[in-house]
Amino acid sequence: MQSNLRLRFFVLLGLLAFAASASAYVLITDNGRTVKWTPGTVFFDVKVGTSRTLQDGTNFSTSFLEAEKSWNAVIGSVQLSGNIEAEGAPTQKGDGYNQSFFAADVYGEAFGTDTIAITTSYRSTAVQGDGTYRRLESDIVFNNARTWDSYRGNRQGTTIDFRRVAIHELGHVLGLDHPDEASPVQTVSAVMNSHVSNIDTQQSDDVAGAQSLYGTSTSVNRPANDNFANALALTLTNNAVTVTGANNYATKETGEPNHAPNEAGGSSVWWKWNATASGSLTVTTAGSNFDTLLGAYTGTSVSALTQLASNDDVQSGVIRTSTITFNVVGGTTYYFAADGWNGEWGNVSLNLTFSPSNTAVAPTITSQPQAVTVTAGGNASFSVTATGNPAPTYQWLKGSTAISGATSATLNLTNVQSGDAGSYTVTVTNSAGSVTSNAATLTVNPAATAPTITAQPQSATVTTGGSASFSVTATGTPAPTYQWLKNSTAINGATSATYTISSATTADAGSYTVTVTNSAGSVTSSAATLTVNTLAPAPSSGGGGGGGGAPSAWFGVIIALLLVTNAVRTVGLQASNKP
Repeated sequence: MQSNLRLRFFVLLGLLAFAASASAYVLITDNGRTVKWTPGTVFFDVKVGTSRTLQDGTNFSTSFLEAEKSWNAVIGSVQLSGNIEAEGAPTQKGDGYNQSFFAADVYGEAFGTDTIAITTSYRSTAVQGDGTYRRLESDIVFNNARTWDSYRGNRQGTTIDFRRVAIHELGHVLGLDHPDEASPVQTVSAVMNSHVSNIDTQQSDDVAGAQSLYGTSTSVNRPANDNFANALALTLTNNAVTVTGANNYATKETGEPNHAPNEAGGSSVWWKWNATASGSLTVTTAGSNFDTLLGAYTGTSVSALTQLASNDDVQSGVIRTSTITFNVVGGTTYYFAADGWNGEWGNVSLNLTFSPSNTAVAPTITSQPQAVTVTAGGNASFSVTATGNPAPTYQWLKGSTAISGATSATLNLTNVQSGDAGSYTVTVTNSAGSVTSNAATLTVNPAATAPTITAQPQSATVTTGGSASFSVTATGTPAPTYQWLKNSTAINGATSATYTISSATTADAGSYTVTVTNSAGSVTSSAATLTVNTLAPAPSSGGGGGGGGAPSAWFGVIIALLLVTNAVRTVGLQASNKP
């Protein structure tokens, strides 16, 4: 009630200030006592507008939400949240809602000459058990007579960065005051100083102040089922179940839907249930000790859910727990989110009551098994999704032969070998009928084996200008690649089993090897030597042409050899003619 509230104003001035470094955050106090929020989610109605695209790609509303996120990343027991609403200023303060908006004045009171934004805040009059007051409501008013945008970095003249101002004002909402207006004055680098500066986000001093009130993001124990992906599984006994838990320190994920119309919540926890048959399901939060929101969904990710039912209050303003009833289909997984109105926390009681349908429905396959390719020794998996009433059973087959024990929606094969390759199907059956899936092929590739050289390259001798070729023969799975080397240096482009030099020169002489490689390993061949001999140059002829010239030197040598040969023959004849 109004009589239990105290109002305080926090003013941000539009003057440029420069700050030195120190550590001196200042907390908001009243009557010497700190003022802070009860652990939970502080929810804002964001009414600053969405029509204009700003320098950083945001609009004013999404820029405000980004400012909230920057605080959420560094604090624990309180989280800021917001629901974007139509642009406009509320007509009265102290209405129990936290709001951010542009206005020409502050609920009828003029802005100061240099004032660009004001936070109004209410607290309880009662002192809490920890010796503090509790913050109950905060409104942030931005001066619409100023020029606004959203950007990072240094100030841009008289154009004010909306996000850094929102960060500053949200610091007041959390309980931080102006260090540069403390007594004594603190000189510190901080976004919480009273004048807008080139600082565009929280500094270490700002973070330390907020964490002194609410701890760090790692210092709190969030519920195990805080996120959609960690939804706790429910099992019904005699078609009913009641589970209990708590949503203390729970959060709202990016992309998570509202769990009741026009209610952002902010502290949801998740459960899931696989319907064993078709029928009607009623879910309630009766027994919970706070104002709940409740939603039911199908889907596989928090940002792509189909909402089936939702509710805020059983009786608006009277019975503040929630209830939903909807039809379910056997074999389908359903998700349930229990949230707190305005981010409230407390003990959650979730109650499910199921009424099976008497009408049997034959199975329908909604997701077929897909082909799989693996390497021998690996694992393979096939899955099918089907609905039906009652919940169907499964039998996997290879070819036309049933696989023993393969009776779930997923078939897992381990240490697959070539004999496992083939066509796989699954037959889905209930009392109303059966259906067989499309065939999915399992392809098994041979296991990798390291290369082995079966024929080494051989040495070669050629004459300059001749052709030289080296070859290697190797086996391995997968098929290996090749790299030839000369004197241990890789030869560019020499990547086949044969390396050919089409016109050898003496520079090509040397030691040649080849490295053979695949995914299982590599091996280098023995060295093969290439010897390149030079061709002797042809002798030049002697002087004079025609018959009158003197015979060349080499011709003279031949004549001499012929004369010697004749002489020998003559001697031989003479010897044979002696008496």
